[in-house]
Amino acid sequence: MNANILVETENLSKVEWLAYRRKGIGGSDVSSLLGINKWKSELELWLDKTGQSEDSTTDNESMMWGTILEPVVRNHFAKVTNKKVVEVKAMLQHPRYSFMLADVDGVTVDDEGNPAILEIKTASEYKRNEWESEVPTYYQTQVQHYLLVTGLKKAYVAVLIGGNTFKIYEIDADETIHNMLIKVEENFWNKVVNGIRPEIDGSDAAKNLLDGLYSGGLKEEFTLPEVAEEYVNMYLEASAKEGDAKAKKQEAANHLKELMGNHEVCSCSNHSITWKTVISERLDSKELKADEPDLYDKYTKTSESRRFMVK
Repeated sequence: MNANILVETENLSKVEWLAYRRKGIGGSDVSSLLGINKWKSELELWLDKTGQSEDSTTDNESMMWGTILEPVVRNHFAKVTNKKVVEVKAMLQHPRYSFMLADVDGVTVDDEGNPAILEIKTASEYKRNEWESEVPTYYQTQVQHYLLVTGLKKAYVAVLIGGNTFKIYEIDADETIHNMLIKVEENFWNKVVNGIRPEIDGSDAAKNLLDGLYSGGLKEEFTLPEVAEEYVNMYLEASAKEGDAKAKKQEAANHLKELMGNHEVCSCSNHSITWKTVISERLDSKELKADEPDLYDKYTKTSESRRFMVK
């Protein structure tokens, strides 16, 4: 490998490891920069890298089980492929672009005996479809980042799905993707170094960030700066188009339903159209509250959120 070693990680605490992560861009950060991360936006990543957000030192249950199962998946990969796997207990650094970092799960060899990356994943049963034919895109970008940092040409992704399905995928280094990643990551790191705050975007990740940052409470009316008018107009215009699109969608559905009649499955050109009977059950909370008020109160949870409107 051509990568430098930034720090040995075997004896690092979680707090120390997170501090080193802030010194650059890791593989799991890349999807945020490309706008394909459902959970973290570019702005949230920037806040993290500039030390303006608090790191959680506690893994969620999914992350915990991923850590527990990592050696199991690693050993099974070695067993079924008959390839030796070496753990990499270090945070690696690109020799030229020092802000590009990599924590790889292991190094193995390809079929010609050349060094190759091993990336280990665990996925819940709910994610099975995402792994049906290939590695999900946000993980592909992570692996390409690792290949770029290390200079290696091939990576294997070993994944355990639903606790009972084991798959191995191969990913080859892609120079076009690498050139794109260099530009994107260099641009972002320039913002980090120079304190240039990224623009907010329209992703769900950005929405969740704002909902978490601002809990409300100030009741006095506040006059927004002039720049807000652009976004008000953008919001109202998009809302109008959204309403028109919804009406057109419903009109098309109604025509198709009329043509289908009592048929539940139909075809048209290369499309399959279904209109199936679905039986569902739901709790009648109004009746429950009237008949069993104590039971209703016992199992009712109060939640708080902020409702956004433009009129």
